[in-house]
Amino acid sequence: MTNTETWVRAAACGDLADGEALAVAVPDGRSIALFFTDGAYYATDNQCPHMGFPLVRGLVKNGIVTCDWHGRSFDLTGGGCFHSQCDDVRVFVTEIRDDAVWIRVEAEPDDRREARLRLLWEGLLGDDRWTMSKAIAQLLHGGVPEADIVELIMRHVGRHIASSHDLDAGDDVSRLINGLKVGQRYEGEDRLIALAIAARSAAGPAAERNENVPMPPPYDWERTARWVRNFARDRMGNRIERCLYTAWTEGDGDKILPLLLDCAVEPHFIDFGDSLISLAYLTELQDLFGWEQAGELIFNLGAKLIGQPRQEPSASAATPWRGCASCYPASKALAGAMTLSTRER
Repeated sequence: MTNTETWVRAAACGDLADGEALAVAVPDGRSIALFFTDGAYYATDNQCPHMGFPLVRGLVKNGIVTCDWHGRSFDLTGGGCFHSQCDDVRVFVTEIRDDAVWIRVEAEPDDRREARLRLLWEGLLGDDRWTMSKAIAQLLHGGVPEADIVELIMRHVGRHIASSHDLDAGDDVSRLINGLKVGQRYEGEDRLIALAIAARSAAGPAAERNENVPMPPPYDWERTARWVRNFARDRMGNRIERCLYTAWTEGDGDKILPLLLDCAVEPHFIDFGDSLISLAYLTELQDLFGWEQAGELIFNLGAKLIGQPRQEPSASAATPWRGCASCYPASKALAGAMTLSTRER
């Protein structure tokens, strides 16, 4: 044995009938599939390299295991996949000792971790749910912390929305948050499904853009907040992002989201009620992941939300109201009552 391998007792001889399989948990958190067929024991990764489905639920026959989800088949001896559009499955050495089956478990190679993170990034860029699901399944199975996976997803969604997405990003942000929160309530394959759904909501093209840099000194929060309010009122969203970034770098991050909310409830934003919902999600995003991971998304989408152009009303809304003559006194009296009530408050 070396520092990168260990032996794990998997089962007693006779625990498995011919054609049966058993999931074996190993110390690093992975699951290994132990198969018994034709009088011999075989061990592979339990997750199918195609989409992460447990191979112990597959069909074993003639030294081959066939995944029960999409029918990918693998040689139990060498792990080779008989389908060109699927990776090979990893196999492990088995040994019989004192009427028990032992599996030699080796550490996950570092290069596989980086390759799978790149695969997830490619899936996010191409909005390819199969690639995303496969990469997430392999990363989780390889012992990569879920926080590392979420960090990559967050890094992508910030760049995606900043460079290639418009104001309808609020729905994607809500699905991202809810998918990640729901995933925390589950384990195994169910957790994988929730993470994959969350990743799908963040997927899409992400172009390179200039990095945010703070405004030159001197810095003053009151002046910066006044700039943001003026730019919001004048519909100049493209001038707001750098102001927000500067405030964060100067230690005023806790003032940014309240400022965005103040701007979003100004009277000239009466037609943009959805902005409040989107800002609520941005606040939750900051609570969950902090400024380092969520900052680019908050600065960019927040600036877009409070600096968006004024919308033209529909044809019916644009038509002046001309009530009947008998209705006018009643409407005038109602307006007067509302004015009096306001003064009394």
